[in-house]
Amino acid sequence: MVQYTDRIPVQQSYAQALGETVYNFATTAWMVVYLGSLVDQNFPSRASGMDFDVIAQEFALLSETGKHPEFAGISERFIQAATRRKNLEKSIPITAYGGIQELDGSENSKDYQWSEENVVGFAKELKSLDIDANALYYKLQAA
Repeated sequence: MVQYTDRIPVQQSYAQALGETVYNFATTAWMVVYLGSLVDQNFPSRASGMDFDVIAQEFALLSETGKHPEFAGISERFIQAATRRKNLEKSIPITAYGGIQELDGSENSKDYQWSEENVVGFAKELKSLDIDANALYYKLQAA
């Protein structure tokens, strides 16, 4: 594995947590897209060029068709995750307490420091959402 280096040192564990969060979001987004294909078989090809926020909105519309009421919870969680991802990406790099480099952004219109603990927590939330969406996909596909 190549170690991250930059002119401003960032803890390797923090950079890794950010990377895991980005990766977990991407896999979750595509699991949501595949769920959407159970209502609209063209959803994966349409979604391939969409921004994540648009995927969240389009999936919410598919959820409202009533074909699969189970989509509602996944849809709400994914909309919240897309908002958090955007907040994370818009964050400002800062020197936090003790000289640690972190990102500082907003969450629910409040200042929010993306500490390593918060980033890892978000990565875990995304992983859980991905697992739940995957389980729902295979449950509905088998029915």
